[in-house]
Amino acid sequence: MTKTSRIAVLMILVAVIAMAAPASAYFSSQSLETKAERVVEIADGARDSVFDLVDIVEADTTAMDLILDAGLDGQFYGNVSLCVEAGTTVGGEVTTENGTGWTYLDAANQSLLAGEYEDAIDNAREALTVFRDVLRSIHAILWDAGVETGQLVAPQVISDAIERSLDRIAELRALLADEDVLSKLDDAEDLLNEAKGLLLADEVEAAKDSLKEANDLISQVCQYLKQVAEELNPSRIRGYLDDACRYRERFRERFGQAWNEDFDVNGFLQAFGYQNEEYFMNRFQQMIENAQGAENIEHAIQDLQEIGRTIREMDNAFTQEIGRYRAQHGFGQGNSQMGNWGKP
Repeated sequence: MTKTSRIAVLMILVAVIAMAAPASAYFSSQSLETKAERVVEIADGARDSVFDLVDIVEADTTAMDLILDAGLDGQFYGNVSLCVEAGTTVGGEVTTENGTGWTYLDAANQSLLAGEYEDAIDNAREALTVFRDVLRSIHAILWDAGVETGQLVAPQVISDAIERSLDRIAELRALLADEDVLSKLDDAEDLLNEAKGLLLADEVEAAKDSLKEANDLISQVCQYLKQVAEELNPSRIRGYLDDACRYRERFRERFGQAWNEDFDVNGFLQAFGYQNEEYFMNRFQQMIENAQGAENIEHAIQDLQEIGRTIREMDNAFTQEIGRYRAQHGFGQGNSQMGNWGKP
């Protein structure tokens, strides 16, 4: 098997087995719809990676000869057939039944389109389990056939690592509000993009250095989040939740006062994606309840930060809009902003 193929085989296996970890590892306080979209996307990517692996193996005559000589081609393609739709040609033969993995993934996509998000998540997780098992089985087949899959440092390995780090940055951004910490992620992203350019220029060692520097920054951010989690004890969480409830009532008072002045509160909220005042208040209450029922400290942090972002963004925007409205219609300025929300 060629050097490039050996690298690709190993890295795809590692990447997809990692993707098949419990879906809860990828999610925080996102909406159910967002969670469903993400886990279905992960399952789709896992299936694609199975096919990438198969293409690599089939394109390498030495690898295929070893599999055939070992009499393992039937097992090899039997595993592949679990990932395809009926009528797909696998190993020169047309499949007559839908593969288990394909069936679960198709059901996940259908549920997602129908807005049945819990079913979409459940089916996508089942699909991930199948794809993980397929990759492990193929790995065992390659091993038994004597196909080398040893890990080697090469551009493809670095490229895959860069993409994983970029994904990690996206996940971390969703958890952060502190501008100084976010700037570290910006710097890390710049370094990763620089590493991509260096790889294209065949500057492998320089790309590795940029990747390492970026990952050091990412590690610092992770350490910051760990410290926050350690400092945020149940008592402080309750304090933040009490504050959130007070802000909720303050929003209700401010909106009520605005209605009395003939200000279109619903129109203002619709500009931010909320149907009306009732929808916004129910969504805000849901965020509070999510934080109250968080499974662990990490989830509580994420929920509280979502509440904090909502308070700050909505408070600032409403203060500006009601200020302009009052200036145009001859009202006094009244109360301005609602105060500062703590940053857990």
